[in-house]
Amino acid sequence: MNDVVEGTIRALDAKASGIYNLGAGQARSFNELIEVLNKCLGTKFEPEYFDNPHAHYQNFTQADLTSVRKALSYEPRFSLEDGVRDYVRWLVPR
Repeated sequence: MNDVVEGTIRALDAKASGIYNLGAGQARSFNELIEVLNKCLGTKFEPEYFDNPHAHYQNFTQADLTSVRKALSYEPRFSLEDGVRDYVRWLVPR
C-alpha cells in the first residue's frame, strides 16, 4: 500500500499525462498471498478453490514498471510480505 501511495503522489507532479502501473513488478500467486496472510494473522486458513466463472479472467498478472520508472522515478520499496504486515497492523492493532 505504501508503494501505491508514493506512486500516486509522484503522479501528481508528472510532466506528462499517462497510465502508469504501480506494484512490485513481481508476479505472486494466490497461494503465496494466503501464506503471507496466515503468517501475519497467526492463522492456518486453507484456500478454497472453485471453477472460475469468468472466461476472460486473467490468470497471470505482473506490473510492467518500465514507464512509471522512467516518467516518475518510481521504484517499489516494499515486498508483499512487508505490505501485508503493515496493513494487518493498521487493520487489527494489538
